[in-house]
Amino acid sequence: MRKSLIFLSLVLLSGIIQAQDPGMQAAQQAQMAAQQATQQALSDMQTASQNASNAMNNAQQQASSSLFSYGRSAGSSDHPRPSLAAPRFSMSSGTYSSPVTLTMNSTNGGAQIYYTTDGWTPTQYSTRYTAPIEIESTTTLQAIAVSPWGASSPVREATYTLNVKPGTQSATFPGAAPGVISNAAAAAQASGRLLLARDTPVELVFTTRVNSRTAKVGDKIFLTLAENLESDGVVVAKKGTPAVAIITGVNKARRLGAPGEVSFKLQSLPANGMNIKLHGGAAKLGQERREKADTAGAFGLFIRGKDAQIDPGAEFTAHVASDILLPAN
Repeated sequence: MRKSLIFLSLVLLSGIIQAQDPGMQAAQQAQMAAQQATQQALSDMQTASQNASNAMNNAQQQASSSLFSYGRSAGSSDHPRPSLAAPRFSMSSGTYSSPVTLTMNSTNGGAQIYYTTDGWTPTQYSTRYTAPIEIESTTTLQAIAVSPWGASSPVREATYTLNVKPGTQSATFPGAAPGVISNAAAAAQASGRLLLARDTPVELVFTTRVNSRTAKVGDKIFLTLAENLESDGVVVAKKGTPAVAIITGVNKARRLGAPGEVSFKLQSLPANGMNIKLHGGAAKLGQERREKADTAGAFGLFIRGKDAQIDPGAEFTAHVASDILLPAN
């Protein structure tokens, strides 16, 4: 009887051990599978991180190349155009003791040069360079080259400090030679009307804020006369008369430190019941942060320049687009 009980106990113990072995094996296999899965996940994460870093570096290089090797287009940065070289000046920045006669040239075939001397960034609506420029007082000159297909170059800038008194002009009308009366002036005298001559300067101030972040091509912006507009001593448009300009190009501030830009051109001004067409335009650039982006490595891709902004009260000089005869009263 005792032997039977011992034998039965051994049989039961053997069955228990055999029943436990598959469970233990399964647990060990599950633990090993979990360890392998963890190691594989870590390896996948490292590979993904390296691929992301490489992709970011490649994107930065490509973006930098496309952003700074193309010129500005007239309306949007979405369609870059081949870059142009900035115009060359015959005289470098410096201090001069006598008036400076300056010439400009472009190495871009067929390109026209446009320039400003009033602090505004030049556009294709600025004064076109056609002859040497006489600089008789301290002046900051900015110029761009514009290709036949509308692409524009970077801005070339130089400041000429003159220790001489500015010269005087003796022309009867803007652009007229001394002692010469134009056909329009003769017509004005014959008809008893007032002549508002072509290229008569029109001093304006902005009345609203313009920002490249919110501006859109085609938006109208408003300015007012900063001073009375006169012809032969007769006021033809009073100070505060509204003038209209239109936005011709917008680039928002972009990555890699590229600044925003907004450009405009003047349209018209009412005077003595007539609509006076104006010409002239310029652009405003925001602050560039390219140097900071270049030193930030992969993170430079996310550094944006500053948007361009024109504040109320900013001054701009437009010009009368063509000779016009106005009623005398």
